[in-house]
Amino acid sequence: MASLNSATAVCVICLEKPKYRCPACCMPYCSLSCFRKHKEQCNPETRPAAKKGTVTPVNTRSEEDKDDSSVADFLNSDEEEDRVSLQDLKNLGESATLRSLLLNPHLRQMLVNLDQDDNKAKLMKAFMQEPLFVEFADCCLRIVEPSQKRDS
Repeated sequence: MASLNSATAVCVICLEKPKYRCPACCMPYCSLSCFRKHKEQCNPETRPAAKKGTVTPVNTRSEEDKDDSSVADFLNSDEEEDRVSLQDLKNLGESATLRSLLLNPHLRQMLVNLDQDDNKAKLMKAFMQEPLFVEFADCCLRIVEPSQKRDS
């Protein structure tokens, strides 16, 4: 499968330019709605081979292997330093503080707007002026980069 930066990669549902890949089968998709449609028919057995060899099907990998993998392994991306490890994603999902913040409908709407906007950098800059969004971003960073909080 081509990387997301390739001109040949398209969303498996709507054929638009994809932004993401399914963590189970690596198929590209562009939005949450397309992911939900894809998830209904997702088959991890059809996962394409990675650039550096064949990938073991997801359902035969041990839990230890899954924890040691990173999102970049699934995305076959050159931007590995910008990816969050699966363990950090799990930690984000288990954070009571983060879950509490995400109960706020205003924050949820900001995240939806950010996901759907074409100029994410500009909108992110604007949202970083909102105390609620800053609190959300700080919470995420404390979970993903815990060593950073000791340095500041």
